[in-house]
Amino acid sequence: MVSLCLAALFSFVAFDDDPAARQVELKKGDRIIFFGDSLTALAIKDKNVPEGKGYVPRVREALKEKGVEVDAVATGGHKVTDLLKRVDADVIAKKPTHVVIQIGVNDASKGVTPDEFRAQLLELIGKLQAGGASVIQCTCTCRIEGYSADNAMDQKLDALAEVARGIAKEKSLALVDLRKAFREYWKANNPDNKPKGILTYDGNHWTEAGHEYVAEQMLKKFK
Repeated sequence: MVSLCLAALFSFVAFDDDPAARQVELKKGDRIIFFGDSLTALAIKDKNVPEGKGYVPRVREALKEKGVEVDAVATGGHKVTDLLKRVDADVIAKKPTHVVIQIGVNDASKGVTPDEFRAQLLELIGKLQAGGASVIQCTCTCRIEGYSADNAMDQKLDALAEVARGIAKEKSLALVDLRKAFREYWKANNPDNKPKGILTYDGNHWTEAGHEYVAEQMLKKFK
């Protein structure tokens, strides 16, 4: 009996310690801001995606009945350093309840090291929390679709994704593990390892199907 109780306790602790399993409870009047790069900017307006079909409008529609506001602050090409420059005026000033950080592909592409990424991300999270927002952290997605452990860009993206996972665990943040979700999707739906046309139209930016899939991952974080 004691061993069963201990097993149940350890199972609960392990689950609770998993950032990807954490959820954020929403209440009426909450404001969510998705803060990121072109992947979020193009969720609002992208000639390749029908209006209203990006992940941000999808999340907004899904949470409308809860009385929750959903907004986005994002610019193509941005890295964490760019988010740091604008966080006070463009995000904290709006008094969000929750901020979802979606960033990392540009950092990997421009040679930001894991140590630099960690320090910058911790600074950004600290600013947001000091401004009164809870933070949900995302991992990065892809520069091209498909996956190869020998590919240099995949190695860089994996390293930054692991940093984001570690920070989420360390800071007790909810985690949207997009990198893992995309790799799982490709494993099931991209047997030929095609570089685009599965969830993206160019290897990086999401199609309507990609935005739908990302919205599903985001919505799992909220209850």
